Amino acid sequence: MTDLTRAPAKAASRLELPVGASRHAVHHARWHSLFVRSLRSFIIIGCTLIVVIVGFIIIFNPFRQITKNLSSSAVGLQGTTVTLSSPKMHGIRQDGQPFELTGGVGTQDILNPGVVKLAGVNAKIGMDDRTTTRITSISGVYDSNRDYVWLNDNVRIKNDDAGYDLFTQHAEMDFNSGTMVADAPVKLLLSGGSVVHADRMSVTDNGHKISFQGHINSVIDPGDANTGRAPPEPEPGP
Repeated sequence: MTDLTRAPAKAASRLELPVGASRHAVHHARWHSLFVRSLRSFIIIGCTLIVVIVGFIIIFNPFRQITKNLSSSAVGLQGTTVTLSSPKMHGIRQDGQPFELTGGVGTQDILNPGVVKLAGVNAKIGMDDRTTTRITSISGVYDSNRDYVWLNDNVRIKNDDAGYDLFTQHAEMDFNSGTMVADAPVKLLLSGGSVVHADRMSVTDNGHKISFQGHINSVIDPGDANTGRAPPEPEPGP
């Protein structure tokens, strides 16, 4: 009688798992469940971000907003800013002469795609006398809607055939009308040796009329008269 009552207790003890192994299994199961839930969340978030980015590109189409007369060796996107490597703009002026504007680097906001900010500006403008005016500056801003450019820092405007070399720190130029305004001090060198200094300067009539304003100082060299290129007549300002 005594042996029969003890047998079930011994059998039950054989089926019990060690306490340490049981805790380890529970901990592992919880960690695995947490990992699976986290992985699912990351997948859902990642897919959502991809859909949002693709939708943004399709709706706003930032790369199609690039100015039509603009080309670039490489294009990138950072937020709403399009970055351009070696951007080049070109067009035809009202007098039928071509112009070309290039930069080392350019940026363009997709919310205002007509404006391109440039670093390392280099431009060529065909003149109606079949000469070419070359322009350089450290930086600039080009408005493709108006074919208008703002030039900043170490601006140089040079035409070897016409015989002049202009230096200033800021200038604005309208490619269509051929007008230019320099509201910073200017220095004009002529091929014969004449030098003109002025506080401000403007160019109108496709470069045929040059006006100086403010304090004007000029040194006229007879060489300019011998070459047939008389220096521009200053128009004193206030």
